[in-house]
Amino acid sequence: MKAYVLTFTYPDGHSEEIEEIFVTQEKAVSYGQALMNQVSGTEQFKHGRYSGGHPGLAYFVVHAKDGNEKELVYSSIKM
Repeated sequence: MKAYVLTFTYPDGHSEEIEEIFVTQEKAVSYGQALMNQVSGTEQFKHGRYSGGHPGLAYFVVHAKDGNEKELVYSSIKM
């Protein structure tokens, strides 16, 4: 059975794997987008400017884990 894991990278460059395990990719992506909104608001407050919804270099990725296998299934970075 697959589980979905979210890793969030903050504007200062540090990454954090979110402890919550998600049962669907959609729930993991939704949680990541909510974090992006929070970080965007915090950055705007700290720096007193509108960042257009892009909080610095913050981004997140979602991996599907199935046993020992791990596969990237979503990245918030627009290529």
